[in-house]
Amino acid sequence: MRGWKVVKRVLYTYWFWYSAGVFFVAISSLFQQGPGYMDVAYYTVGGLQIFEGKGFVEPYLWNYLSEPKGLPFPAFTYWMPLPSLLAFFGMWIGRSALFFWAKLPFILLTGLLPVLSVYMARCLLKNPGYAWIAGGLAVIPGIYIIYLPLPETFVPYMIGGGLFVIVAFLANFRWLGNWDSLQRFFLLGLIAGWMHLTRADGLLWLFAAAGIVIGRTYPWNLPDKLRVAIMGTVVLLAGYLVLTGAWYYRNWLFFGGLFPPGNTKSLWLTDYNELYSYPNDHLNFSYWLKSGWEAIFKARVNALGINLQNFLAVQGSVVLVPLILLAIWSRRKLAMVKFGILMWGVILGIMTIVFPFAGSRGGFLHSGAATQIFFWVMAVVGLEQWILWMRKIRGWNLSFAISLFGLFLILVNTGISIWFFQQRVLGGGNDPIWNQSIERYQKVAQRLGELRITNNALGMVNNPPGYYWATRMPSIVIPDGDINHSLAAASKFGASYLLLEQDQENLIDLYQNPKDSSNLQYLETFNNVHIFLVLPRAD
Repeated sequence: MRGWKVVKRVLYTYWFWYSAGVFFVAISSLFQQGPGYMDVAYYTVGGLQIFEGKGFVEPYLWNYLSEPKGLPFPAFTYWMPLPSLLAFFGMWIGRSALFFWAKLPFILLTGLLPVLSVYMARCLLKNPGYAWIAGGLAVIPGIYIIYLPLPETFVPYMIGGGLFVIVAFLANFRWLGNWDSLQRFFLLGLIAGWMHLTRADGLLWLFAAAGIVIGRTYPWNLPDKLRVAIMGTVVLLAGYLVLTGAWYYRNWLFFGGLFPPGNTKSLWLTDYNELYSYPNDHLNFSYWLKSGWEAIFKARVNALGINLQNFLAVQGSVVLVPLILLAIWSRRKLAMVKFGILMWGVILGIMTIVFPFAGSRGGFLHSGAATQIFFWVMAVVGLEQWILWMRKIRGWNLSFAISLFGLFLILVNTGISIWFFQQRVLGGGNDPIWNQSIERYQKVAQRLGELRITNNALGMVNNPPGYYWATRMPSIVIPDGDINHSLAAASKFGASYLLLEQDQENLIDLYQNPKDSSNLQYLETFNNVHIFLVLPRAD
């Protein structure tokens, strides 16, 4: 009995949960010795550029939406800079550009996920002693296990979403004041700024914060209410601009506007790969409309199905979904629950209707991470509600049943984590498959040197950020379309060689039958990569 009291005392300690969160994700990250996919490489190289004193510029082009003139090009015209700033901070701490130091801030931030989950659960559970289940789900987070330690948007967005809900609806500390206090609104502005610097759709959370200000101060029929509404809006924007003001100023200097140009073209995609189109003048409303209402509708239905599958498998780990739904129904009158479902629904709608291709290819998974802590806590609330009902019906022992089923849920998450980690990181060979793409680029770069292609020669590749991280060589992305589009981009930007990999969908015929043409000279195949020289165009 005394031993259980000691265990309970430990489980109530936030430092325990922070340490557990950091420990497990640090262990999993040991096998991830480089960026495993383009998003991670992009943010890591962004941090590297700052660390090396080169500033907010990119030594590659991974899309052509902003109509670049050449290299280097201003960074973060499509994605936001906070993950790169965190990666830079890690490199600065370690005085090293090793990938470990880029990961370090994210590993340390991961410890906040179980802390926030436990705090939120304690506020909502009838018996706060079972908040440890929410902490366990956050420590061993299922499919998220491979993403949390990486220079990516997942951890900053999860922390931002969890803090937002806590500050807006749960934290009633003296220093935060009343629910309509100016300091609370200022803090919400800071959190919204953090989220917008993490992802472009983080701007939604500023609008959400504005909605809270309006809801807390309306109606404005009294002078005091109107004053609080005006001041609340001002301090909300002030908090937001504390973090984003420099970002807007930079955009104004570089682009003459608050936002980088060209991103609206992504509204008119009819296929995901059109994101890489060159030229891309055709990406407009008329082009989108010509694809036909049937194709437009079908794309959004497909996106909805994929996004709901991601909710089921990733956010809900399958077994959590019924408990989440039960919690939402049983606590449906709580403002926090209404808000959480509203934000998730808005994110789902945007990533299904407005950006169906980007949303179904990972956009919803990234954006929905802001509601993940909310869902973990809702799962535990639903479990408690279910056990309470079963106690009335079957006479279950409340403490034993919740502990047993709570442990079961954590074990399910553990099994999912191990399985997904095996599939995506370790693979079946001796070397982790996670590192193979970077290692392949490194070997190809060595071969290019043997072929007397210099390090400053501009190449065309499938993954320019990953290629630069592996080789420190500049490149542009192989555009969508046939080989003529690639040659047009090569001519525009001065690319002198092309590396063709087997996952280059639009040039699969050339990959299967590599040969010379009037503007391409096939050199050889090395490590399953075809190496072509780009010859000057006759025109």
